[in-house]
Amino acid sequence: MEVVQSIRIQKIPVSKITDVDFDNIPFGRVFSDHMLVANYRNGVWEAPEILPYDNIRFLPPIPALHYGQSIFEGLKAYKDQNGDPVLFRPEANYRRMNQSADRLCMPQIPDYIFMDGLKSLINLDRQWIPNAEGSSLSALTIPSPSA
Repeated sequence: MEVVQSIRIQKIPVSKITDVDFDNIPFGRVFSDHMLVANYRNGVWEAPEILPYDNIRFLPPIPALHYGQSIFEGLKAYKDQNGDPVLFRPEANYRRMNQSADRLCMPQIPDYIFMDGLKSLINLDRQWIPNAEGSSLSALTIPSPSA
């Protein structure tokens, strides 16, 4: 998996991975150490960055709160036979994300933010991908434009 070096990465000081019971991972309740963030302000996508997983700050008039305007696109990362991360059909997820953005009159996400950012994030948190056959790491992308 090719990783782009231009995305600023702020690594977490101490990983939480030792606290995870990989034999019992309830869906949507365990999160990896980092998250990809890209803000859309004044008609332009700002440079994406990977930050330690934390709460997200947003302005109160964000459309996701007032109109339920947001997009969910789930993506899975698996490990191949060599233990390397593999994404399942990321191009299809990218196309669906931007088709939904068009329908909701939201700005499309540039390829370098979605594809390169996602690959960099998955590579950084690759140890979070479970080793058990049939297991995966869900990468959720939920854009909502800033007010």
